[in-house]
Amino acid sequence: MAYLRWGTFTEGEPMKWFGVFIAAFLLTAASGLASAKRVPLTEEDRTVVQVFEVPGYTKNQVYSAARMWIAENFKSAKAVIEYENRDEGTIIGNGIINYPCGGAFSCMAKADWTVPFTMRVESKDGRFRLTFTNVHLAWPASYGSGIVTPAHDGPVNQRSDMEKIGPELLKLGERIQASMGNAAASDDW
Repeated sequence: MAYLRWGTFTEGEPMKWFGVFIAAFLLTAASGLASAKRVPLTEEDRTVVQVFEVPGYTKNQVYSAARMWIAENFKSAKAVIEYENRDEGTIIGNGIINYPCGGAFSCMAKADWTVPFTMRVESKDGRFRLTFTNVHLAWPASYGSGIVTPAHDGPVNQRSDMEKIGPELLKLGERIQASMGNAAASDDW
C-alpha cells in the first residue's frame, strides 16, 4: 500500500498524483483563458463627450475663447484646426496628449506612448460640448534585449486604456473652461 507523504517523492505514486493535479490545474486555466474572449472596442466606446457650462458667455465668446485656447495649447507640425465655422460655433481639430500611465511600473513600458485624437468643440450661449473621436494609441519603434518592436499608430483596443485616457481628455475641457475665466480677468490690463 502506497502512502502519500508530503516532501517525499521517492515512490512513483505521490508523483503520479502530483502530476494529475498539475495537469487538471493547467487544463482548467487554459480553458478559462480560451473562453475569455477579448471583445474589441467600437468607435462609440472610443468616443468621449461632455458638456461644460460657462455662464454669462455668448456663443461667439465661447467660440473665440475655445479657438484661442486650442491655438495656444496644441502645437503640432500638422495643422491643428481642420475645420471651423463661427456661425455654427464649431471647431474641429487634431491633438496629441501623452499616454496617462498610472505609476512608475506602467510608465516604464508606456513612457513614449502618445494619444492622438480629433476634438470637436460646439459652442452655444453659456456652454460648449467637447467630443473626442478617432482616439488612437501611438508609440515609436524600439529595440531592447534583442527584441524589435515596430512603431504603432492605431485605434485604442483595450477598455482599460480608454478608462485612463477618457478622464485626461476631459481635463482639456476643464482647461478651456478655466481659460475663459482667466481671459475675463485679464481684459482689464
